[in-house]
This record gives sequence, C-alpha cells and structure tokens, in this order.
Amino acid sequence: MQQDMFCKDLIDTAKALSNEIRIDQKVDSESALLKVWPLIVRNGFHRLLIEPSFDGWGLDLRQYIDTMQQLAYGDGPLALAVHVHNYAVKIINELGDKTLKQRLKTWLDEGNIFSLARTEYKRDYRYNFSTKISHMKSSSVLSGQKDFCTLAGLADCYVVFAQTEVSDPSMDSLQVCIAIGNAPTVEVIKTNGFDSMVASSTYSVRFNDYELSPADLVGQPGEIAKLENPDTLTIGICAINVGMADLGIELFERYYRGKNDNVEVMRWLGQMDVLLRSAELLLDESINSRPHMDSKSGIYLRRAKSASDTLLQNVTEGAIKYLGIDGIMSKNKLIYLRNNSYATRILPPSTQKSLIALGTERIKVSHDKRGAEISM
Repeated sequence: MQQDMFCKDLIDTAKALSNEIRIDQKVDSESALLKVWPLIVRNGFHRLLIEPSFDGWGLDLRQYIDTMQQLAYGDGPLALAVHVHNYAVKIINELGDKTLKQRLKTWLDEGNIFSLARTEYKRDYRYNFSTKISHMKSSSVLSGQKDFCTLAGLADCYVVFAQTEVSDPSMDSLQVCIAIGNAPTVEVIKTNGFDSMVASSTYSVRFNDYELSPADLVGQPGEIAKLENPDTLTIGICAINVGMADLGIELFERYYRGKNDNVEVMRWLGQMDVLLRSAELLLDESINSRPHMDSKSGIYLRRAKSASDTLLQNVTEGAIKYLGIDGIMSKNKLIYLRNNSYATRILPPSTQKSLIALGTERIKVSHDKRGAEISM
C-alpha cells in the first residue's frame, strides 16, 4: 500500500508539472526549458534515478518510464530534455567513484543541467566514435564532435562517450567523461536543430582539445557495459513517443467531438487507437524483460521502438491531413506535435533500423526452424 501511495504521488506530481509546462503558450524557444527547470528541480525530477541517500527519488525502471510518459503528455520536447538529463546523471551515479558521486550531488543541489553527448552522424553509436581521448604526460585531451545532442547550449555539463583507441576501437576501449559546458574549448554548432524541438535544443557540440583531469573520467574504459538497464534511454524515448501520441489523439478527438459524420476520420481514429494500445503493450513487454532477463530483450525493445515511432508518425500525419498545417505548426501548443521527420512519408532512421533488425530476426528464426525440420 505504501508503494502504491508513492507511485500515486509521483504520477500526481508529474501531472502537475505537465500542467505547468502547458500554461505558457508564448514561449517557443530554448528559454522554455530554462523557465520550467527551477520547477523540475524543486520537485526533484532532475534526479529521478538517484538513490534517496542522495536526495533522489530512487525510481525503478517501471516507475521512471510511467513518469516520462506522463511528462510527455504535457510537452514532448521538455519531457525528452528531462529524460536525457536523468539518463546522463544515471551514468555518472552508477559508474563514478565516491568522489565523483559527491561532486554529482553538489551539481544537482545547484540545479545543473546535464546533456548526453553520444551520437555521431553516420557512425555506430555503440563504440565506433571519431571523438577520442588522447593521453598526455600529465593530462588527457578530448577532441571531436557529437551530433544531435539534446540540451546542447543549455547544459552545464556534458557526459561524453569517447574512444581511447582510434585504430582498433571496441566497447572495452570506450571511455565516458565529463566536460563543463561553458569551457572555451566546448563549441555548440547550431546546424541540426529541429524547429519544433527547440525546447530540447538539439544541436552538434565540438570539443576542441578539451583538457580532462583524472576526476573528469567516469569509471574505467569499457565500464559503460556494466550499467544496469543500459537501454533506459531508448525505452524512455518509446514512452515519450506514446505520451505525445496519446495527447495528440485526445486533442484530435476533442476537436472532432460531435462531428462524427466523416467516416474516413472515424476509421483513422480507430486505427490510431489500435496502434496506441499495441505500442503500450510492446513497451510493457520490453520493460518486463529488463534488465536482460529474457534472451529476446533486444527484440522486444526494437518492437517497442518501431511501434512507438510509427504511432507518432501516423498521428502527426493524420493531424496534418485532417487539421491542416495547424496540426504541427500551430502556435497553440495543445496541438503542437513534434515534427522530427514524422510529418513525412519517410520512416525515421531509428524505425528503419529496428524494422530491418526485426525482419532479419524473422528470417533467421524461419531458417533455423526449416533446418531443424530437414534434419529430422
């Protein structure tokens, strides 16, 4: 009963934050996040995955994902910003030593914002990074560029994935480190932002021979593989997709209430309802399989990611088709859906990768079954 009350309080707080996010209709730039961030900090939503001994919520995966979905129901880009911050903080908290954890607590007490500098355009996100750490006699130097960094330009600190081996990179040589955002050798390149995601400030960041001290290194090379629930970032994005789509469907229904004379629209709403419930079930299945308690955990996650991406794409396209351009570009944030390639007929790259992986898996399973039948 005590746990149920805790979860209820958590979701109620998330709902209250969502309402606050949606009140101000005039803010449409990065200042939106900065305006709301003190409220996020006051409610402890900047340390949702930190243990209570560090004044955190100490949420398990299920509680955390439910919270992200509720926040996304208020505003998707801001929910994404909170999610990326919490995942970056989770990495430091899990892999950092005692001294680094204490530094982290101080940073969080001060309300600092953390960004995750992981992705590089057209490169394998797991370990094959051009961003590298070169070791000198007395220090180390971080150099290279990260792309599509949520919170770029707003973050006080960047959690950076970099390679220590250029010629033969691997997970074992992947090092996580921290770079301070206002350092002169950290450069934000505003070349890949999306108009409707400015609140999460998604841009490239370049590290121009940023000098690292031993205290800036998070764990040892290769320790990123030791994270509990390493797929929390992707699972959270699935939940945010579902939350945004759920809001979009509800707002569409509200707009069409009493106008049920359009058979095509009613059929489309029915399809969206099926897609929404399917995405929720697949997300639930993915959460239940963590942390890799099932050999098919990766398949479950790819299914959930593909389903949630496709759901949001279809909701956005429907809003454009039936509500006109206001479906995604309206200044009224109540019908302001994310336009991050979902408004096109082209599937997002992440969805394409997931679908190809799932198709490959199906062929493999079918081939294995056929081989077993022949051998019998």
